[in-house]
Amino acid sequence: MAILALAKKHGLELSIVYAERENSPEGYQELLQVNPLGQVPTFVGADGYVLTECIPITLYVASQSDTTTLLGSTRRDYYDILRWMSFANGDLLPAIGGCLLPLIGRRQIIRQDHDDSVRALKARCGRLEEHLRGGKAFLVGHQMTVADVFVTGLLSGAFLAWHQVMESQYPETSRWFYSIYNSPMIREVAGELPQHNLPFPVIKEAVC
Repeated sequence: MAILALAKKHGLELSIVYAERENSPEGYQELLQVNPLGQVPTFVGADGYVLTECIPITLYVASQSDTTTLLGSTRRDYYDILRWMSFANGDLLPAIGGCLLPLIGRRQIIRQDHDDSVRALKARCGRLEEHLRGGKAFLVGHQMTVADVFVTGLLSGAFLAWHQVMESQYPETSRWFYSIYNSPMIREVAGELPQHNLPFPVIKEAVC
């Protein structure tokens, strides 16, 4: 979501190639030619420049405008942006996936059991909630940055699945999330967020 939103904002045209091994074998073989590990996303520039991993790709696309304010106004802003992006990709997203994927019949992609995933999700959402207390509008500084766009994109799965629980238990995070998600930059590429009200996972009681 973040990469597409930033590309559209900066007037960059991206050609999207779907490369799932099962559903798009031709696309997957094309992916392996530029990234032997088969990682997605993978960016290939018009000049053949290849970049992997979602954080550097997102920052690369955002930096294509010399006048962008989305990368912060100071060096510290930039490093704070990196911190929140790393938190979302390395901590928040695996926790969401660990809780959500089993509910929709998808294979677990991390070596973490159910209870650990639930604990991790609550801890990560709690960290966001604490940071956003007091009506804070943005994760970094006083204007929207790549951090807001990126974290909102990765957090959208939690609101898609459990919006009622998220709104009840994490009101500050919900306020911030909907504000960023409904900004024109994101809504133009993501559309309205579906909300499915799946059962929120709970920690299983130990049997003695």
